[in-house]
Amino acid sequence: MRRFWGRLAAAGALLTISLVLVPGLARAEFKCSSCHRGLITGSVAHPPVAAGECTHCHRQLSDAHPLEKGSMGFVVPREKLCLHCHTKLLTDSKPFFHKPVAEGKCTGCHNHHSSDYKALLKDAPPNLCFRCHDQTKFTGAAFTHKPVAEGKCLACHEPHQATGRYLLRKPGSELCLMCHDKKYATGKSIHGPIKTGECTKCHLVHGSPNRKLLKAEMPTELYRPFTPDAFPLCFYCHNPDLVSEVKTTKTTGFRNGDRNLHAVHVNKPGKGRSCLLCHNPHASSQDRLIYTHAPGFGSWQIPIRYTKTDTGGQCSVGCHKTYRYDRGKALDNN
Repeated sequence: MRRFWGRLAAAGALLTISLVLVPGLARAEFKCSSCHRGLITGSVAHPPVAAGECTHCHRQLSDAHPLEKGSMGFVVPREKLCLHCHTKLLTDSKPFFHKPVAEGKCTGCHNHHSSDYKALLKDAPPNLCFRCHDQTKFTGAAFTHKPVAEGKCLACHEPHQATGRYLLRKPGSELCLMCHDKKYATGKSIHGPIKTGECTKCHLVHGSPNRKLLKAEMPTELYRPFTPDAFPLCFYCHNPDLVSEVKTTKTTGFRNGDRNLHAVHVNKPGKGRSCLLCHNPHASSQDRLIYTHAPGFGSWQIPIRYTKTDTGGQCSVGCHKTYRYDRGKALDNN
């Protein structure tokens, strides 16, 4: 019996020596899942985890694992670990980073072993986004941008890195025209903010108390008595004097001599014209954003034929005869 126990002790010592002196042999037979069970709990697994290739990310620093803290580490520093494989995720040509990406905190959004969401996300957008971004700033408005209402933040924003601020997928109006009809930026005359790619001069991007996500009210009535605050959106940029001054030689080019024809239109008794009755707020095939057919009368749209000259112009429209005007010398239209 004493000889048996002696042989058993010798075998144990030999096994210990082999584990210490020939660690590669011991590890080759060892599987992390022998101890680390339940790493895959979601329907989407990180490919190295699914393949049992833990050493793609982890490495043993000493033979004291698992008895000694710090005996395991990562193959590269933690903040650079994901980029060790995902080399095409970031590029020097895109200077704006999502904050967690810039800080190397990929696990702020992604699980590292498995998830129930694609791309190993911790939650589905927009709930994932609202973990950091204040939801009240994006939802709850009377009118909500459709991608926001549908929780599709990534329709407009890149999740990792972008060429422009706010991680936008494209700059300025190029972003808007990814979804909206390009006719809004095409024509002989184009509204200044659209021409410069600044749709946000007039529109809020996430939600607004006003229809069409407008920054201020823009009346839809065809006729509305003019007051300085009757068309607040237009007068964010345009000087209200171009409409209010009955006589002028400076505030508007739409005049017959010094008679302000804007003032004539908006001050018609009982039928003060709205800005939108004549002008397209985006673009038109005619000069001065003049509609070819003004909407608003049911199935009939008012035809407008506008011709610009060096010193004035003429207008043939469905609601009155052809009128001509000249800024230098008033024309008699009787």
